Amino acid sequence: MSTIDASRLLRPGLLDGVRVLLAGPAQDGGAGLGDAVETACAALGAQVSRCAPIAGVSHEQREAAIDHALTAALREMPGFDMLVVDAAALFARERADRDDRSKTSAEAALDGCLEAVWTVTRSVFNLAFLPAQRGGRILFLAPARGAGEHSEPALAGLENLSRTLSIEWARHGVTAVTIAPGPATTAAEVAALAAYLASPAGAYFSGCLLDLRGV
Repeated sequence: MSTIDASRLLRPGLLDGVRVLLAGPAQDGGAGLGDAVETACAALGAQVSRCAPIAGVSHEQREAAIDHALTAALREMPGFDMLVVDAAALFARERADRDDRSKTSAEAALDGCLEAVWTVTRSVFNLAFLPAQRGGRILFLAPARGAGEHSEPALAGLENLSRTLSIEWARHGVTAVTIAPGPATTAAEVAALAAYLASPAGAYFSGCLLDLRGV
């Protein structure tokens, strides 16, 4: 299947004035999807702030930590236009924090990843998008096929969430999209597509899965 090089659609200054919140842990060496998105968006003029949802804690602790981190980020950057959740990195972190490879442990990693995604998404909606009354964009970066047991259910959960939010939050001007990388998809390709979605043209996408996995 042929692919489209989204970087050809990008130009210097395309994201001037766009404020992006990137949620997800940084990867070793800056080689993760979120790291690539941060670099690509900043290079096109966007202001990028990071928030790292913590793993291995209770729901209440995670929720309080995310609210605290987001409140601090909003003091430095008054409002966000786009939330990018690096669910691939969150999924990898949750798996790494489990001591064994049992079925129970794998399922717990899946649950932890999706819970972290939902918690940060809801927090951004309540603390940033809703008060500003300007709408906003949400982008989920899913784990690639073969990223570990339950990577496919993780993708399904993210796709379902983006479709649901595109309906539930449409009246607030909020859009939601999921990108599904393939095993051969590079971080740069995902980053270029994310930057395109942050541009004015990205307003036309909501409730969809951008599937880069091929046939």
